[in-house]
Amino acid sequence: MKRQLRAFIAVVCVLALNHLSAQSFQLEGTNYIGSMPEGTTADWTKGWANFDAKNAVYGDPTDLTTLDGMAATLPSPGVKRITTTLTLDATKVYLLKGLIVVDNGGKLVIPAGTVIRCAADVSVTPKNLSSIVVERGGKIEITGTATNPVVMTSSKAIGQRERGDWGGLLIAGKSTHNNWTATGDTIQMEGFNNAKSFAPGVAIFGGIDPADNSGVIKYLRLEFGGLAFEANKEINGLTLGAVGSGTELHHVQVSFSGDDSFEWFGGTVNSKYLIAWKGTDDDFDTDNGYSGISQFGLGVRDAEYFDLSWNAPKDGSTSEGFESDNESSGTAARSLVTNAVFSNFTMLGPVAVGKTYADLSATTKGAFRRGARIRRNSSLRIVNSIFMGYRNSLMIDGDSCIRNTNFPAAYALTTPNTAVNAKTKQIMFSNNIICNTAASAGVAADTTANGLVEITKAALYTDRQPRLNAINDWARSTASANKIDPVAFTAGTLLVSPLASSTAPDFRPVAGSPALTGGGFRFVGTPIGDLISDAKEIAAARVAPIFPNPISNGTINFGRQVAAYGIFDIKGQLIAHGFDTDRASIDGFAKGMYFIKLDGKVQKLIVQ
Repeated sequence: MKRQLRAFIAVVCVLALNHLSAQSFQLEGTNYIGSMPEGTTADWTKGWANFDAKNAVYGDPTDLTTLDGMAATLPSPGVKRITTTLTLDATKVYLLKGLIVVDNGGKLVIPAGTVIRCAADVSVTPKNLSSIVVERGGKIEITGTATNPVVMTSSKAIGQRERGDWGGLLIAGKSTHNNWTATGDTIQMEGFNNAKSFAPGVAIFGGIDPADNSGVIKYLRLEFGGLAFEANKEINGLTLGAVGSGTELHHVQVSFSGDDSFEWFGGTVNSKYLIAWKGTDDDFDTDNGYSGISQFGLGVRDAEYFDLSWNAPKDGSTSEGFESDNESSGTAARSLVTNAVFSNFTMLGPVAVGKTYADLSATTKGAFRRGARIRRNSSLRIVNSIFMGYRNSLMIDGDSCIRNTNFPAAYALTTPNTAVNAKTKQIMFSNNIICNTAASAGVAADTTANGLVEITKAALYTDRQPRLNAINDWARSTASANKIDPVAFTAGTLLVSPLASSTAPDFRPVAGSPALTGGGFRFVGTPIGDLISDAKEIAAARVAPIFPNPISNGTINFGRQVAAYGIFDIKGQLIAHGFDTDRASIDGFAKGMYFIKLDGKVQKLIVQ
């Protein structure tokens, strides 16, 4: 009987792994803070990233037709549709013009070493928007390597390349976002109403499949994108609209984007090893209920590159490291909340190491503000990360987000009188190193936002200063485990050479750096701790009683609200997770054995 049981478990485990291999993701436990550890082999940017894209040597285009969406012979000039499988040839250099749209059922395969030169022109009719759009049900396979990445870049010569030379890469998935309804399935990515005359209905995103798979994107450089499809509606370097967790996404560098480097509109996709290099607006922007996990990233600003609308009387935008909304109105009535996790990121603001905030021009001071701006009812989690050279490290923007902060309930004040729940729907900003210039450990919180943290400038309540003080106290508290100015903001004290002016920066910690210790998930709260497991926990759970009872439908009801849950395969890979919920969906899971972690405990889960 025992032998039969072992055989049964082996079979169902194989079924589970085969079914979920594309979705597997592991949040790695680290003892360091920031994007990489110490050591000669620790720099994961080597071989594929490029920090001197303006002077990179690329061959002239040799294939002018395969990715030409402007050809007069097309059924709708301005857009070229891929309906089957199109595989590019890495021995060619392609010229991208117009919209290349990978339709439902189509696939675009881009092998390692492929170079695509991109040329946009919004002065012609139809407009040459020079972008790749993967529609719902379409797939893209970008399979660069650590020594041979895929590059999408400007078609212009050295010395002429600039942000906005082309559009970008946009992926529309069938995962969830909080503006989607079955009867109103018309949400389109920003700027695409400008293409309705020749490409109606392109880039509609969203659905009900969190595990949706849009393909593979790995070892990719996106350079000089961010074209303005219309006034104040620029395209991001990489736009992810409701992309599902079945999509593989890692080792992506976005350089000199004319808008955000990365933006997630809802979705559940997880990612690793992301680089935002000298973008215009935000490095990492999350909206509409995005709930994925990103680990290991770099966000580096250049004082010369910022959003030119920063001082506009209407719709102005300052350039942030992280910016996070739930959705545009910030309503609390949304069933999906932006609660993504970002861990082990290194964020460098416009103040260069060794300089001071006072060295910036008045324009630069106004255009760059915060390392992270969390607003409109978002519950973003940023942990184990480094912030350097920003005026303010953190802005909690708006009453809804002040309610979502995870400082102790004892800090809750009289107006509004809803106490903060430190276990559910919480913003997290913990285990971070802040090495600022304008916000040192001795600067008190004030209403002009010159301290470590900032809250909404508008007088939304009479007790604004006490609330700012409370959040400031929390950010500096032992409970948050943040390290505020542990070393001087000078070269060689924290990281080796984190200079935006360098063409070969080095973001590894120096010997003795405070970034070498203190990382992890035990000290940042239960919600993230339940998303990581180890071999010992899995081994112990294998022989423990089954919980819950074998499941035959698509939902596990916990019977209570939990801060977080993680579901793992037998290798400890995270295959599903959620926050602030009383249930977990297992729709689409193959029959087999899995492991679920709740309240810090791993238990067996059988799907039958």
